[in-house]
Amino acid sequence: MTDQERQELLETIRNFRLIDDTYFNIYMDGNPRDMEFILRIIENDPGLQVIDLYTQREVPNLYGRGVRFDVFVKSAAGVEYNIEIQRDSNGASPERARFNSSMLDARVVQKGFKWGKDHLPPAKVIFITEHDTEGAGKPLYHVHRYVDELNKKPFKDQAEIVYVNASYQDDSPLGRLMHDMNCKNPDDMYYPELAARANYFKTNEHGVSQMCKAMEDLVNDMSKERVEQARIEARMETEQNTILRLLADGAGIPLMATASGWSIERVTNFLKSRNLRPAQ
Repeated sequence: MTDQERQELLETIRNFRLIDDTYFNIYMDGNPRDMEFILRIIENDPGLQVIDLYTQREVPNLYGRGVRFDVFVKSAAGVEYNIEIQRDSNGASPERARFNSSMLDARVVQKGFKWGKDHLPPAKVIFITEHDTEGAGKPLYHVHRYVDELNKKPFKDQAEIVYVNASYQDDSPLGRLMHDMNCKNPDDMYYPELAARANYFKTNEHGVSQMCKAMEDLVNDMSKERVEQARIEARMETEQNTILRLLADGAGIPLMATASGWSIERVTNFLKSRNLRPAQ
């Protein structure tokens, strides 16, 4: 890295805020204490305990696009959280929220899962957005499912989506938290719990070096990920085209499975997803 590149990187670090997803991910990596502090305020639950935390956790999808969670958290109460930082409101669309919620469940529902006997844990997707996505001036927006014909009776699927409006900054605990997430200077933060780690990464020699290394690794990992993702997508397209070609030729599912390297179950599910049937 040249001196100029390093100076540019240091300037980027000085201007980082917790509402910036790159900084948030590095800040929260191996830091369940501060994540617990933030969740307690958002959830208005002072007893909430974080027992597991991962940043940039990838959940693959055999039949399409996978997902990389900004932060995955599990609480002592068994609730699984996906916390996403979004400065662009388009990245927090209802469709994105629906997809991320489904991928939280996909982590749990493995082969052999039995409905009625096994149970899905409560799942919450939390988007912390720089702008007010709903435009109603509220600090929080909670999204649930209801049964229309039963007077909006809760569906009780234990899935929830929460939008946190980071532009809402008042003197409440949540308003102060959103103020702190928009701060570049740790000295301007209300909460010393958050300011201490932010100050470490921005002013401490070891913290700044750690941040620089983490950002370099993140850039390298993203480059490798793009290459690997392109390779996977190309291979999948080739395998799918093989199945579709054999389908057009009147072949059966066993031959499609052999030729593509897929299992019979996976071929069957792929054809169902396309509303296709092999010739009888």
